Amino acid sequence: MPEIAGIGHVTLTVSDVKRSAEFYNRLLDTQTVLDIEDEFGPFMAVASPVVIIGFRTHEATNPSDAFDPTRVGLDHLAFHVADQAAIEAWEARLDEQEIAHSDVVEDPSGGIHLNFKDPDTIALEFYLPAQQG
Repeated sequence: MPEIAGIGHVTLTVSDVKRSAEFYNRLLDTQTVLDIEDEFGPFMAVASPVVIIGFRTHEATNPSDAFDPTRVGLDHLAFHVADQAAIEAWEARLDEQEIAHSDVVEDPSGGIHLNFKDPDTIALEFYLPAQQG
């Protein structure tokens, strides 16, 4: 079976590509690497050494639409972290940037989660997987 080297990038449909790029750049210290308009509409991408996230607004995208994890498509996007200290550091960063978030949730079988939302209410989390075995 052929192998993959990981997920190359994720592209999210958003109501405002610039606002989304600014949010993720501020939160993750990414840099905008692409800002174009093509036959599908506006597209921006932000990148760091470990993640690339694209933002697209299609011609049919309703600017007043909101993310709904119960609809077919993306449920949420999780950023894995190395340890409990990293979860705590991300919680402090979210507080510094006045981004509303859940409490840190510890699930013995599922790991440790810190949940929050982006400007389009796309569900995001910082996640430390539970130890397996």
